[in-house]
Amino acid sequence: MKQQRVLSGLLAAAMAASAAQTQEPEPKVIKVKGDAPTYLSGSGASMHEGDIKRQGGDNFRWTGSGSLTWTVHVDAQGEYEVNLCHATDAGAAGQQVQITSGNNSMTHTLAMTKGVFGGGFLAYETIPLNGLLKLDAGDQTIALSITNAAPGMHVVDFRRLELLPVAAKAAIQAERGEARRARADTQWLAKAGYGLMFHWTSQSISQDGTHKPYAQAVDEFDVNRFAQMVAATGAGYVLFTIGHAEAYCPAPLKSWEKYHPGMTTQRDLIAELADALSARGIKLMCYFPAHVVGKYPKASGKEFGQMMTDVMTEFGNRYKEKVAGYWFDGCYQCGEKYPDFSWRKFFNVCKAGNPNRIIALNSWIYPNVSEWQEYWAGETASPVGLPVNGTIERGPGEGLRYQALLIMEPYWVQEKVEMPEPRFNARDLGDYISQCMKNGGAVTINLGIYQDGSVDPKALNVFKEVRKRIRQSPEGLGKRL
Repeated sequence: MKQQRVLSGLLAAAMAASAAQTQEPEPKVIKVKGDAPTYLSGSGASMHEGDIKRQGGDNFRWTGSGSLTWTVHVDAQGEYEVNLCHATDAGAAGQQVQITSGNNSMTHTLAMTKGVFGGGFLAYETIPLNGLLKLDAGDQTIALSITNAAPGMHVVDFRRLELLPVAAKAAIQAERGEARRARADTQWLAKAGYGLMFHWTSQSISQDGTHKPYAQAVDEFDVNRFAQMVAATGAGYVLFTIGHAEAYCPAPLKSWEKYHPGMTTQRDLIAELADALSARGIKLMCYFPAHVVGKYPKASGKEFGQMMTDVMTEFGNRYKEKVAGYWFDGCYQCGEKYPDFSWRKFFNVCKAGNPNRIIALNSWIYPNVSEWQEYWAGETASPVGLPVNGTIERGPGEGLRYQALLIMEPYWVQEKVEMPEPRFNARDLGDYISQCMKNGGAVTINLGIYQDGSVDPKALNVFKEVRKRIRQSPEGLGKRL
């Protein structure tokens, strides 16, 4: 697909990513762990020198020379491997960066980064640096510096440094291996090939511009009409939003009501959707905004973890096999805010009621938040690089089942009366889906939906044509699943 489509999609994705609440840098002493990785993000730096500006997606654009400095506390002296999470273009290749703590230092020569988004400043990678950084015990600073860059030169888009204690490296690698072995089977996702996402939320409006209270809209939602519409598209699964910018849940969950009073409903729309879709051979997956459900950034780390655990435990046990997968938003923001949050424990929580349920932790354009997940969240907005053997070889999504999430309209939620022309035609969309399926990946397309559950007839016609192209081709298995 054309690069400009990718770029326009990334702009839309950037808007969605920046919609999550962000905070100004809060200088603090960061504890360097001796038994787990420690992450030093730009927002946690105690000092910025030079032209280093925070961007909407919580990365820092670095222009010219400058430095970031963190104040840290190290319990015991040790050696650390250092990984640099960043994106850089060919024009900055050869530029050197230094990591320094006291009399100990490392030097790294930048090279152009690459990944599923292409190359350069769109391609974030976590690159291991040569050598080891020795850290003394006690309070000290760690600095990342660029000293000889030309003024005005865009050198790097910085995400974070990762400090990996050598003494615990074997244990850390063993846990990561355990996470990969614990993953549920994702073959069904690749076999389905493509599905639809619906941001049906408290902010959705009706075709005439009116807006009903959320509970009323849930009560009046025509499940059978919706399921018939989805079946007509040939989609193998649906990804349906449970909450979004506002913490509304279309079901009577006690834990949700406890943490978000008055924002649940008596009707269990989730169960009804699952049954109606299942009757047509379509799986249901659910989207959750972790930052909204867990009250980021105001909640403490303990409070955030408890809320996510309580809600997902009840949800999983309530719906069991009715819900085949989860897609969690806000993960890279929450992971930065709550560094002690255990993704391993959360992974097991998400298996409540259904050990075969698959999950994705959205890290947007950044490398994976954690190995404790099955498939790539793939918030790309537009087509990107194709999978290789069902996954991605480097950068975002590395090692996970490939699933690219596109948007049919230039936004996620239908808050306008007018529906714009579909961003994709059947030929281009069908070709991309076919190529992804051939290489073991899946494609999900977010489709605009009004509050009454109806969609744009023009977009629906695109999918009807895609169905003919995909489901009758060898890659499409000759039928809808």
